[in-house]
Amino acid sequence: MPPADQPDQVDLPALTNPIAPTSRWMAAARARESERADRLFSDPLAAALAGPEGFTWLAHLEAAAWSTVPGLYPVIRTRFFDDFVLDSCRRLGVRQVVLAAAGLDTRAFRLDWPSRTRLYEMDLPEVLTSKEDVIGKAGAIPNCERLTVGVDLQEATWPEALVARGYRPERQSIWLIEGLLSKLSAKGEQSGAALPPWRAACPARTVKDTRVFSGPAGLAEGRVKAAGARAGPRTG
Repeated sequence: MPPADQPDQVDLPALTNPIAPTSRWMAAARARESERADRLFSDPLAAALAGPEGFTWLAHLEAAAWSTVPGLYPVIRTRFFDDFVLDSCRRLGVRQVVLAAAGLDTRAFRLDWPSRTRLYEMDLPEVLTSKEDVIGKAGAIPNCERLTVGVDLQEATWPEALVARGYRPERQSIWLIEGLLSKLSAKGEQSGAALPPWRAACPARTVKDTRVFSGPAGLAEGRVKAAGARAGPRTG
C-alpha cells in the first residue's frame, strides 16, 4: 500500500526537448549519484544534460513507485557497464566501442580509456545535436577519439553510416546496447514489420541491458562487415 501522503496516480510532465524522457531522467539519476560521498562514479555533465525536466521526471517516477528504485537501477547499470567496457579494452586490447542509441551517455568523457580507443555514438541526429550543445557549453573534452553517427537505427542504412565514420568491421569491437531492443521490438510488433537484426544481433563482445554474453558474430555484425566491403579497403 502507498504511504498515506502519496497520491494513487502521478501524472508525468510533458517534454518539449527532442531528447527522450528516459535519457533525461537517467542523466538526473547519474547526477544525483555523483553528489554522494560514496558514489559509484562521477558524471560532471549529467546535471546539465538532464535539465530541470529530467529531475522532474525522476521525482515523478519515484513518487509513482513509492520508492527510490527508479533512480537506483540506472546507477547500478551504469557502473556495471562501465566496468565491462573498460575491462574489455584493457584486458582484451579492444579499441573500438560502439554505443547504439547512445542518448545522453557520457562515457567518452568520464572514463579513463586506453590510448587509441575510438568510441562511436549512434543516435538520431536531433538527439546528438542537442547533446553537443550541452557538451560545447561545458567545454568538455573526451578521453578517447569520439565519433558521433546521426542515424535512425530502425533504418537499414545504419551500417553504412557507421562505416563511413571510420568503423573497421574487421577489427575487434565492443557494442553497448542499452534500452534499445525492447523499443525496436515493440514498434515492430505494432507495425507488423520484422524486428531489425538487432535481436540476432551482436558482435563477438556485446553488452545489453538484459544480459551479457560472448559468442560468434551475428547478423547485425554481418551487415556492418558488408557495408565495410562496399566502402572498400581503408588505410591507416
